Amino acid sequence: MAKLRVNLQAGEFEVEGSEAFVERYSARIEALLRRLGRPTTNMDAVEAMAIGPDDEPLPFGSWLQRLPRTATDVDRMLLAGWRLQEATAENWFATADANRLLIEHGIKLGNPSQSVKQNLIAKRAFLVQRGRYRVAQDGVRHLEQLTGMGATDA
Repeated sequence: MAKLRVNLQAGEFEVEGSEAFVERYSARIEALLRRLGRPTTNMDAVEAMAIGPDDEPLPFGSWLQRLPRTATDVDRMLLAGWRLQEATAENWFATADANRLLIEHGIKLGNPSQSVKQNLIAKRAFLVQRGRYRVAQDGVRHLEQLTGMGATDA
């Protein structure tokens, strides 16, 4: 039995089957993905920026799994924002982008804007300009404590 999974948003494709099957279709699928193009958001950079063991990219989902069960929506928004800001040259994140990243990973926040606001109140994030935020050093330290990983592990 063969299986094919395509996620254009994350720029991923997965083919399952015999080696011959995978080899036969991988070039065609890669060509198709190139023709379709990828979304013009910074989401792709999030997946590619972190390096884990064996120099393999550490996907955002792995970071989410490191959050304890007691993590709140505010914590999840902070993590998504931090990963997005680290993946961009501008070094900021927008609420909508962070929320979209969480939704892609099966997390639906009740009120994303309120989660950002709570991080601002806790001084874990700050406003860069209207609609653009940056995770503060206190926020990074908070995430390091929650995930058990330092910023250098990113």
